[in-house]
Amino acid sequence: MTSTLGFAIMSVLARQARTGYELATAMRRPLGYFWTARHSQIHADLQKLLAAGLVRFEAEHGPGPSGKKVYHLTPDGRAALRDWVTEPPQQRPERDELVLKAYASWLADPAELLALFREQLAGHEARIAEYETHQAAMGDVPAVDHPSFGNHATLWCGLGYERHRAAWCRWMIERLAGEV
Repeated sequence: MTSTLGFAIMSVLARQARTGYELATAMRRPLGYFWTARHSQIHADLQKLLAAGLVRFEAEHGPGPSGKKVYHLTPDGRAALRDWVTEPPQQRPERDELVLKAYASWLADPAELLALFREQLAGHEARIAEYETHQAAMGDVPAVDHPSFGNHATLWCGLGYERHRAAWCRWMIERLAGEV
């Protein structure tokens, strides 16, 4: 049974073969907008994918004394990824610390809570600006069978999320400002 992280790794390798370092770098952007993993997690799942025959590697001469491994998706890996893409996603428990803090906000000093939500709003607005810059640089949305379509789709979702969170922070700030 392949983990969701394993499918994220295979999604990156389906676009092009990469070394472990390049894989970790590619998972920062654009995947890092919605799916994060530490290098140690990536390495562990990569080993499981190798054992399952879903990825393979070619040894190449590296920049240092040891060679480098360039990983690629196998035909079985591509088939497993293709099947997984259309399966319903697993239900995940919601664990949103800021929402939990809002739930318990009646216990807090309104001025301190107001500062927290202003800080959170600034972070969401910064990500919106960053995402909009990426969106403008990406150009037109390609056909759905093109690999970069996924970049557009995930960025669109990320923008919607950040805009929603910014609007919620503004709503909280309006309420809290009345209490200060």
